[in-house]
Amino acid sequence: MSDPGLKPRWLRLRARFVIFVLSGVAVVATAMALISHWEASSALLESSQEQLLDLASAQAGELARRLVKVSAPALDLAVTLEEVGVSGEAMARRLLSQNLVANPRVYGMALALAPYSFASDRRAFSVYAYRSPQGLKVIDLDSPAYDYPSQNWYLVPTLLGHGVWSEPYFDEGGGDILMSTFSAPMVKKGQVLGVVTADVDLGYLGREVRSLAVSEGGYAFLITRQGTFLAGPKDELVMRQSIFSLAEEMHSAELRQLGRRMVRGAKGVLRIKDPISKRDAWLAYAPVKGVGWSYGVVAPEDAVLAPVKNLTRHQMYFALGGLGLMGIVVFLMVVGLTKPVKLLTHGAKRLAGGDLLTRVTGIRPGDEVGELAHTFNTMAGDLHAHVEELKRKKQQLEDSLHRIELLENIENTLSKFVPASVKARIDEAPEAPDLNKRETDVSVLFLDVAGYTKMSEQVTGEDMNFLIERYFSSFLDDIYQNHGDINETAGDGLMIIFQDDDPVQHAVNAVNTALAVERKVAKVNQELAGRFQPVRVNIGVNSGTALVGSSRFEGLAGTRWTFTASGSVTNNAARIGALATEGKIFIGPETARRVGDRFEIAGIGPQRLKNVAEPLEVFQVLGARPA
Repeated sequence: MSDPGLKPRWLRLRARFVIFVLSGVAVVATAMALISHWEASSALLESSQEQLLDLASAQAGELARRLVKVSAPALDLAVTLEEVGVSGEAMARRLLSQNLVANPRVYGMALALAPYSFASDRRAFSVYAYRSPQGLKVIDLDSPAYDYPSQNWYLVPTLLGHGVWSEPYFDEGGGDILMSTFSAPMVKKGQVLGVVTADVDLGYLGREVRSLAVSEGGYAFLITRQGTFLAGPKDELVMRQSIFSLAEEMHSAELRQLGRRMVRGAKGVLRIKDPISKRDAWLAYAPVKGVGWSYGVVAPEDAVLAPVKNLTRHQMYFALGGLGLMGIVVFLMVVGLTKPVKLLTHGAKRLAGGDLLTRVTGIRPGDEVGELAHTFNTMAGDLHAHVEELKRKKQQLEDSLHRIELLENIENTLSKFVPASVKARIDEAPEAPDLNKRETDVSVLFLDVAGYTKMSEQVTGEDMNFLIERYFSSFLDDIYQNHGDINETAGDGLMIIFQDDDPVQHAVNAVNTALAVERKVAKVNQELAGRFQPVRVNIGVNSGTALVGSSRFEGLAGTRWTFTASGSVTNNAARIGALATEGKIFIGPETARRVGDRFEIAGIGPQRLKNVAEPLEVFQVLGARPA
């Protein structure tokens, strides 16, 4: 009987013990999280500055290498013409056109000879070739109204005696675009013979800058020797403002000082107020060597500190989880103190009610309560053992059925992603399928959607996904009907492998598929007319012997298998496809030899393919021959 003079506690023993222990743990965990957040933020900011500077330097170097691919054709042609000379206007036009075809990064090229060096009665000789919406165009610059020997692009390199990049300008009357020009002089025995130029489209240059990886929420920009923006996060900055005019608008001495350092070719990293987003950010800058321009990378500070915030959030989650686990542990400890009496009380009540399956557990033997619990459990032991055995068998059966159902679901799901050729090999020997690579005669088809990048910028992501699925779905039946095996997808492209015991047949199947894709594209274009711009699909096909089978890539995170066809046949098929434009179908010489009697084909001449030593004869498929 309780003492009437004592007030009852408002919480029982279990609750008081749990609250006391968990409060102390919560205080310690919070303090550790705050200290960890502060230290991690400081360390991350320091390391991020180094990483951002390394990123700016690496990307500036990459941009310089890409610009070298623009200047290299002009330098090479200048060296060649120093030795062989220019025999006539036809030769000049041909050389410029060939160089433009071979170098897609170059927008236009010019060949300008020194006055009276071509002929004693002809003062000027200058030919300019450039890209236009209608294709390559070649024009003459040697008109009285355009005195090219006095132009900077001709005068500066002849005076300096080496190649130079010009300041960006608008080329009116030629390409009618914003561009920058690299000029390489032709000098023989100290005498200037003329100049060869190569132009880069600043629109292309802007895309090149945007293609370089920048942290989430950040951006890159490029400025000239005078600080003018060549590329940036906003198109209205390009060639319209400089970093100094932007500093004047913002009344920012810090930005003005940064511009001075960048145009002097320095590199570094500093914390700024982003002039675009008006947020705190980190900016790293480095010179683009060989050009005199400067490249900058801006990363928002909140994006830099995002890992720390995520770490802190995860620590809080772990702390809460730990508190919950600690609460359970403490609760179990308290329960262990009071459980024996309660267990025996509840057990006696259930036994009195006729429940022979009752068990009293968790009571240590060795005392009177332990002996009583042992006697209680022995009474219903045999019956309980039989029931538990039945429960175990039932659970085992349910687990087995669940595993079988899970394996069936996995098999059905994986079958959607496994190529038909892999399924065939597994069906041949299910217990030990042979997935090793074999030399197999195949035809490989590459297709890609022309203008995919431009189209993705003009429509929403949802519409872009709808278009790709609509067009690719229309191809699927024709691919399967011609026994094609879709091996790889890459957003806007497909790689399809055709195999057959008859090497001629799989080449015919590949070309039939290409023509069917052409028809389906036209049909879908008609269906979607008025909603979306029409699409063109470029296709390349090549035939021959390739290694067909699995490739295994192992890493710390696991092993990745792919099933594909590898070798020069596949590589050349991809490069032939890259040559195709305007929805054309190009095939390699072996494919042409096999299918030439069934389809109308036309040779387009030997073509230089990337990383292929010798030119490859390429043909265009015009359609099927009449039966």
